[in-house]
Amino acid sequence: MARRQSQKEDNLVRILRYALGVAPAEFALLPDDEGWVPVKELLAALHQEEGWKHLRQGMLNDAASRLVPELVELDDKRIRVSERSFQPPDYGAAPPAHLYLGARRKAWPVLKRRGLEETHDGRPWILSATPEAALRLGERRDSEPVLITVQAHQASDQGALFPAWGEYFLCAWAPAACLMGPPIEETVIPKKPAKPKPAPAGPAMPAADSMPGSFLVDPDDVEKPYKRKGITKDIPWKRERRKDRRGK
Repeated sequence: MARRQSQKEDNLVRILRYALGVAPAEFALLPDDEGWVPVKELLAALHQEEGWKHLRQGMLNDAASRLVPELVELDDKRIRVSERSFQPPDYGAAPPAHLYLGARRKAWPVLKRRGLEETHDGRPWILSATPEAALRLGERRDSEPVLITVQAHQASDQGALFPAWGEYFLCAWAPAACLMGPPIEETVIPKKPAKPKPAPAGPAMPAADSMPGSFLVDPDDVEKPYKRKGITKDIPWKRERRKDRRGK
């Protein structure tokens, strides 16, 4: 049992060292200038790798605090390794005529209007040379990503840059006119129907004995009086009839 656990820990250190320090481009991960990668992106990338669907934040915390604190560093929502040997993006590479992006459905209407711009944290988009690879990357952010085609040559003529990042290409800006995708109506996510609100409760009825002129009915009072204990069944008109019969 201890040997198996030790092997799992060694594998974890090995994959972190490789994905963050040696070949992040193979996982479509783009560290910043200081080597940081968002933890969320690392988990999404490794979950697509065979044998790593079980990876969780706690395991990364363990690697940084106990296993190899000299190698793995966690900072809030970012992670990096101290030993980094990967090459920077290649700005001399020539992109193909078309590149592809797997975008979130909610993002496509904005991209269609504004084009590609740097993300909120100032990082470029990662594009693929094939639709299949683009959709696979898009599934990290949306279960049903939208496939967007980027006309790279036309965008390059307008000043866009597409440096190569392993088998992928980066793009910090591309005009909206160079993006092609499905009709916006087809990508709108339907809203879930609102749950019906419960009908407001009516005013509470006051207790029967609290209403003027009211009283509680005893079930015994409803029954025939002669069926109650201690009461004899004696009806006057029947009594008179019996007397008449005896007098004859």
